[in-house]
Amino acid sequence: MMKAVFKIVVVLMVLFSTARAQQLPLYSQYMMNRFLINPAVAGTEDHFMVATNNRYQWAGITDAPRTHILSVHGPHSTKPVGFGGAIFSDVTGPTSRTGAYFTYAYHFNITDKSKLSLGLSGGLLQFKVDGTQITLKEAGDFAITNAVQSALIPDFGFGAYYYTDKSYVGISVPQFIQNKLEFFNTSTQSLSRLTSHYFINAGHRFQVSQDIEVEPSVLLKWAYPTIPQIDFGAKVIYQEFLWAGVAFRTQDAFSFMLGYKTKNDKLLFGYSYDQPLTNISKYSFGTHEIMVSARFTSIRSKARYSKVTTKADVAESEFSKEDHSIANAELQRSKRIAALVQKDKDTRAKVRNLRTQAETLGLNPADAKFEHVKEYLQGIEDIKNIYLEKQHLENQH
Repeated sequence: MMKAVFKIVVVLMVLFSTARAQQLPLYSQYMMNRFLINPAVAGTEDHFMVATNNRYQWAGITDAPRTHILSVHGPHSTKPVGFGGAIFSDVTGPTSRTGAYFTYAYHFNITDKSKLSLGLSGGLLQFKVDGTQITLKEAGDFAITNAVQSALIPDFGFGAYYYTDKSYVGISVPQFIQNKLEFFNTSTQSLSRLTSHYFINAGHRFQVSQDIEVEPSVLLKWAYPTIPQIDFGAKVIYQEFLWAGVAFRTQDAFSFMLGYKTKNDKLLFGYSYDQPLTNISKYSFGTHEIMVSARFTSIRSKARYSKVTTKADVAESEFSKEDHSIANAELQRSKRIAALVQKDKDTRAKVRNLRTQAETLGLNPADAKFEHVKEYLQGIEDIKNIYLEKQHLENQH
């Protein structure tokens, strides 16, 4: 039995210390869903976003890593906080890592255009080794070949995220508690444990022309005792709904990305292809990653106009009412001037018609003998009054 325990421990150590050199999965499309690498991103937008990322690594290799994650995050309607969560599955051959976590983030105003968010995440992880999928050099070791061993442990992470409309800088530390993985109830000390990871991410969006923006970004990943890995990437965005990008991941691969967002800003589709640069390229067709996300209606903007919560909001609300009142008065004044102009034209036409009738009879339209003399004189008086009112309204501008 102790021999079997030792073999499984060795399997875990190899899986956790080679291949990707990290316990956490990679994401080529982290630029489109930064919540995957930093819990402080929750609530940075005015809407909730649901996204699924599916990564098929090293296509063509048996038992290559497969990662699937469904995430959701968004803001509170009136408070400067964000919420989120995710469920995920990361499978590599006979081993799997599944779980769920929830996040909470609080946002501070730094300036009128910049904010700082601090986020925490917590959840449960299950690591599993399926011995039925392991082929041993020494056949007949039923302690391994007929066993499925698993360990369920809590996990916590935190992050900080500084952001503006165009820029962002974030740091996050998943698995910072480093819990042990106990697969057997024995007196032997487990050599397997979670390792803290450190992510530093930054980017900025540049306006190149009216229709085109360019967003370079960088992501540094490190977990002791491995060498830090850096992603350098950039994407070109056309009219906010179509983009293409490239990235270089040190010690690993080149990435090529394409994406499309519907004009109503509700659905987003992304695809990336990674071309390995290591010796594994001799056996693999590359890595494919597919992302689909949905954005819901902004809930912050609705709350902003439906409820006043602070003195500043009250002042802003009163200012908006005053602006609306001024705009409404200006509109009414313009409408009245237009009506007076039309009335002046109609009245002058009527007066000209009456003058023509009187002249046909050989009379002065103001003569008492003219049967429509009262209408004529009233028309002359109306023209004067229209002129005076019109002048008064125009002088108010």
